[in-house]
Amino acid sequence: MVRVNHRAGFVRALALLGVSAAAISLPAAAWAQDGGNQPTALDDIIVTAEKRSESLQRVPLAISAVSADTIETRRITDASMLSAVAPNLTTTTGPSTKGHLIIQVRGVGESEPILTADSPVGVYVDGVIVGRSTGAVFELVDLERIEVLRGPQGTLYGRNTTGGAVSLISRKPSDEFGMEMTGSYGNRGYWQAKGSLDTGELGNSGLKAKFSYLHKQADGFVNSLNAKSSRDPGAYNTDAFRIALAFDNGGPFRANYTFDWSEMEAVATLSQLAAARPDVIDYFSNSAALGGTAFIPPSSERRGEARPDYTGTYDRSVSHTFSAEADFTDNLTFRSITGFREWKNRIQNTDLDGNSGLRGLVVSPAPAGIKEVWLFGGDNDRKQHQFSQEFNLLGQAGDSFDYVLGAFYFNEEARELNPQWYTFVRNIPGTGLVGINLTNTMKYRHRNESKAVFGQATYRFTDQLSFTGGLRYTADEKKLYQESPFARQLERSFSKLNYSATLTYQATPDIMAYGRIASGYKAGGFNPRAINDGYDPESVTNYEVGVKSEFFDRRLRFNGTVFYADLKDKQLNQLVAGTGGASSQTINAGKADFKGVELEMEALPFDGLRLNASFGYVDRNFSELLALNPVTNLIEDYSDIAKFSYSASTTANVGGEYSIPDVAGGRLSFRLDWAYKSRVRFNILPGEPFSPNDAAIQAPGYGLLDGRIMLANVPMGGTEASFTLWGKNLTNKEYRTAGIDFGSLGFATSNYGEPRSYGVDMKVKF
Repeated sequence: MVRVNHRAGFVRALALLGVSAAAISLPAAAWAQDGGNQPTALDDIIVTAEKRSESLQRVPLAISAVSADTIETRRITDASMLSAVAPNLTTTTGPSTKGHLIIQVRGVGESEPILTADSPVGVYVDGVIVGRSTGAVFELVDLERIEVLRGPQGTLYGRNTTGGAVSLISRKPSDEFGMEMTGSYGNRGYWQAKGSLDTGELGNSGLKAKFSYLHKQADGFVNSLNAKSSRDPGAYNTDAFRIALAFDNGGPFRANYTFDWSEMEAVATLSQLAAARPDVIDYFSNSAALGGTAFIPPSSERRGEARPDYTGTYDRSVSHTFSAEADFTDNLTFRSITGFREWKNRIQNTDLDGNSGLRGLVVSPAPAGIKEVWLFGGDNDRKQHQFSQEFNLLGQAGDSFDYVLGAFYFNEEARELNPQWYTFVRNIPGTGLVGINLTNTMKYRHRNESKAVFGQATYRFTDQLSFTGGLRYTADEKKLYQESPFARQLERSFSKLNYSATLTYQATPDIMAYGRIASGYKAGGFNPRAINDGYDPESVTNYEVGVKSEFFDRRLRFNGTVFYADLKDKQLNQLVAGTGGASSQTINAGKADFKGVELEMEALPFDGLRLNASFGYVDRNFSELLALNPVTNLIEDYSDIAKFSYSASTTANVGGEYSIPDVAGGRLSFRLDWAYKSRVRFNILPGEPFSPNDAAIQAPGYGLLDGRIMLANVPMGGTEASFTLWGKNLTNKEYRTAGIDFGSLGFATSNYGEPRSYGVDMKVKF
C-alpha cells in the first residue's frame, strides 16, 4: 500500500480550519470597517460551470474561480501555471517540450505525451475542449476568468474528466471604445509587449470587436555550451494574436466568434543526468580520450551549464470558436458552440541527457570502431486537428424546475513521426565496455470520434432544499493506422452511461451545504509504443460533501469539501526503456481509491488588507495493480509498492495583499503569494526491476514565494497607467518538475523549474 502520513495531512486541515474559525470569531466590527474607496466586500464571482451563469457560492460543486485581476496579479500566462489556483491541483510541463501539459486533480492525471493518450482532466477554452494535453500549453492572451472543477464531470463535460475540468473563459469585446498596452522587462533577457483594441459598438448595429496581440521572449536559465543565450534550455520566443467579434442588439439572438493564433519557438528545460550505472558512467567518461567532448556526469543538483544536443521545438496552434444563442421564450434558450483547432509541433533532437559530441568504441552496427554515441536522442513531428459541435437547450418550468439538454460531437485526427537513437552499453569479456548504437522509429496516424447526449435538471422542493440529477451517454470510436515499430491497423469502440446526483441545502442566504455522487469515465484506446492491441476505459465513482459560506457582509468566504473516489480499471503507463527504445506499455492494471479534503478561504479583515488561502490533501491508495514482471514474465500484483506518478498528496497556497488608496492619484499595493506542493514521484513502479533510479529522481516537496509591488490607475494626461515591480521564486528555490528513469539503458534524468526571475511592467489604458 502507498504509505501516507494520514495524521499529518488531516492535522494541517484542522489547523487551517482553526485559523478560519478564529477569523470568523473576530468581532463583527473588525470586519465591517469602511475603507473609504477600498473594497468593502468580496466580489460575487459569476461562473458558467453548469452551462448557466450562476454565483460561485450557489453552485453545488467543488469549484474554484479566479478573475482577470488575479490572473494578472499572479502572472498566469498559460495552463502550466495553474497550480496555485485551486487545492489538489498541480500542473507542469513535460521533459521534452514546453507545449506538453501534465495536469493532476485530486491525484488523477496523465503524463504520457503520445497523441493517442487522453488526459483525465479536460481543458476547455470558451466551451471547446482541447483534445490533446500535448499542445495544451499555449498563450492565454486575454482571459476573463479561469474555472477549475474538481472531481468527475461526466454529465455536463463528458468523457475524460474523471479528475475534473479546467475551463478558460476569454474576455468579450467591450461596449466602449478603448485601448490597453503593456510593456514588460525582466532578467535573463525577458521582455513582453501586449496590446488590445476594443472598437465598442459599431453604430447601433450591436456588433463589437476586440483585437489583441502578444509578443514575449526570454533566454534560458541553463547555459548551453553549444548555443547562444536565446537558445539556452528554457528559452522561448512567442507570438499570439486574437480576434473576438460579438453581436448583441438586445434582441433574442446573440453570437460570438473568436480566432486565436499562437506560435512558439522554444527550447525545453534541460533534462540532465541524475543517476547512472557505474558501467554507463565509465563508458561515456572515456569520450574525451577518444576525441569526443568531455562527459558531463550525473548530478543531484540543478546544473548551471550543459552541452545538450537539441536545437529547439516549434509549436503552432490555430483555433476558431463560434457560439450562438437564441431565446425562443423568456424561459427557453438554444445554444450552439462550434470549435475547430489545429496544432503542429516539431522537435529537433530531443535531448534527454544534457550531453552532446560524445564518442566511444562501438561494435554494432559494423564495422566496429570509434564513433559518435548518445545516451538518448530523437526527433518528433506531430500534427493534430479537431472539430467539435455542442448543442444546448436551457429551460425553466415555473419557479421550481430548471434543465439543460444537450448533444455533443467530436472528431479528430492526429499523426506522429518519432525517430529515436541511443547507445546500449555492454561489457564484453576480453574487450571491455562497448557500445551498440540502436535506432527506433514510431510512425502512426490516429482517428478519434465521440458522440454524446446528456441532460441535467434541478428541482427545488422549497426555497432551501433542491435536487439536481444528470445523465450522459457517450459512444467513442478509435482507429490506429501504424507503420512502425509495428505495422498494424486497430479499431475499437467504447460506450458509457454516466450519472450525477446532488442534494443541496441553502441553510441561510450565505451558507449552503451539498452532497454529491458522480461518475465519470476515461475512454480506452491504443498506445503505438506498446505491443498489445489496446486498453479498456477506466471509470470512477466519486462521493463528496461540501459547504460554501460567507460572513460579515461578504467580507469572509470559506468553502470546504470532503471526498472519496473509487477508480476501477486504471490505465497504467509504465516506461520500458531498453534495446527497443524509450517505449511504454499501457494496460488496465488495477483499482485505486482517493480520500481527501479541500479548503479555501478569502477575507477582507481590515481596511486595505485582502487574504486568501487554500489547502488540499488526498490519500491515494492502490488496492490492486497488476503488471508483468520482466524477470519472471508473470503478471503480479504490485499494489503494495505502487506510487502515483506526477501526483502530490498535499497542496497549499497562502496569499496576502495590502493596498493604500490615493497615492499619486492611484492605488499602491503590496502582494505576496506562497504555493506549496509535497513530494512527487515520477514512476508508478519504483525499484528493481522496473525503475531502479526512482529514488534518485523523485521531487521533494517545496514552496515557491512570489511577490509584487504595484501602483495602479495613475492619471496621465487623459489616460491611466499602472507600474509593477514583480518577482517569482524569490527565494531562488531549486525544485524538480519532471523525471525519467530509462531502466535497462542504465541512467535517469531530471528536469528543474525556473530559478528566481524578476522584472517590471507598465500598462497604459486609453
